[in-house]
Amino acid sequence: MNSHNNGTAKRTLWLLLAAFILPVVLAYLYLTQGWYQGGATNKGQLLDNLSYQSLSAGNPAEQQWQVITLLPARCDQTCLDRLATLRQTHIALGREQERVVPMVFLTDQSDPQIRTQLSEHELISAPAEPAVAAALASASLIVVDPLGQWVMAYPLVADTDAQIQQGRDLLSDLRKLLKLSRIG
Repeated sequence: MNSHNNGTAKRTLWLLLAAFILPVVLAYLYLTQGWYQGGATNKGQLLDNLSYQSLSAGNPAEQQWQVITLLPARCDQTCLDRLATLRQTHIALGREQERVVPMVFLTDQSDPQIRTQLSEHELISAPAEPAVAAALASASLIVVDPLGQWVMAYPLVADTDAQIQQGRDLLSDLRKLLKLSRIG
């Protein structure tokens, strides 16, 4: 009878050890083998070490969040959709509108016809320094924090449906950033 209890006790001990050690070993393997995909909730691409200061450019709207874009030399339908997305996203922010400035950077080559319409659509314009224009050339929209750090970029998209989805993504990210921000 004693040997039966001893065998049961050993089996119970092994089961207890497995119950505590096996999850630790599996978690270790899960994390080290790259099986885990991080739980990022942002839709835009996070930017690292890019700011007005690093571009040696002045911040046209200090102490405010900004959503910025560059007006190209010829503003086609994609460009017009991007400007509409910028304007509609700003309106959709509701009571948080005053914290965010929708801004369009202009170069000497920017479309003169659209330039004159920016103020009608409540979009603020600012002259783009060469470094800013170069940085904006590869992105559709960029979110800038009140300290001048370029936080998040959204890629250039061609069709209207993708532009609408990008506007939704931008709005979602802006709401999260504004909710978590203690500045601006």
